[in-house]
Amino acid sequence: MGKDSSFLFPMSIKTYKIHNLFITHMTNITLSIPKDIYRLMRKYKEINWSEVARQAIIEKLLRLKSSKDGLTKEELSMLLEIKGMEMLREEHAAEKEWAFLRKIKEREKRRKRYLKELEER
Repeated sequence: MGKDSSFLFPMSIKTYKIHNLFITHMTNITLSIPKDIYRLMRKYKEINWSEVARQAIIEKLLRLKSSKDGLTKEELSMLLEIKGMEMLREEHAAEKEWAFLRKIKEREKRRKRYLKELEER
């Protein structure tokens, strides 16, 4: 995959599910699996095994891309969605950063006071 392969993942999984009737450029693949696994899969007919495979393939591709080229915000969002997680909103992330920085500053003040007390003894 090239540096900008975000065009490969133009929509989130949810968007795909909502708009799958409008997507005409999907390609079919054939998977080979052991017969025992196939028999077990048939017991769970309520599971959309194509979707399970599709999500596993997308997750693997995004993980590979993330280690080599990094991910766009949309790709990261898609990966988190597959894993059942959500991205933090930017304002919440910033608030947490500021709170963390305040804690660090307070700890540094306490450390300096403690060192000063030790020197005075």
